Amino acid sequence: MITNRFIKKNEVKELQLLLHEAYKSDTQLGINFQAARVTLQQIDEHIENTATFVTEINHTIVATVSVRLPWSKNPGPYAIPHLGWVATHSQFSKQGYATQLIDWVEKEYIQKQLKAPMVSLGTAVEHPWLKRFYTSVGYQPVEMVQKTPDHLTVYMVKVLNRKFDQLESEQLKKYLNKNKTKVRY
Repeated sequence: MITNRFIKKNEVKELQLLLHEAYKSDTQLGINFQAARVTLQQIDEHIENTATFVTEINHTIVATVSVRLPWSKNPGPYAIPHLGWVATHSQFSKQGYATQLIDWVEKEYIQKQLKAPMVSLGTAVEHPWLKRFYTSVGYQPVEMVQKTPDHLTVYMVKVLNRKFDQLESEQLKKYLNKNKTKVRY
């Protein structure tokens, strides 16, 4: 049975194992995402302050995604929800679990509960397929920044509200830059 849900507090260790396993191949590419080396304490703090979702199959967590909010301790770059820690355990990769969980989180949480018009995420430009994957599920690149020495980050946005559907990438970038998250903790 496949279930999408919020993570439980007692699943910190299982989430750490999933993240470390899922991000191992990125580290081998020289891309050092923070999730690849996250500690149990950091995960505990993360799920305390960030909506974190999982896909569970027969009592095993196989995929995860978190939603960072503009008013949280760890906001995304814009004043809209921001996806992070998108991961699928390598034993379950290429079966669509991350895609399905992202879609479910966008519809059930970001649209229905938060009523947000769009959502963002960031990924490494140097990664061989992540930008292409996110583009295939509706995200468009709007900005690139050098946040870490090992990779260039591309911020991508997906429009969830038809009011914003016709915005071209440059217009969207202007809108988002006017609405950047200014408060950092």
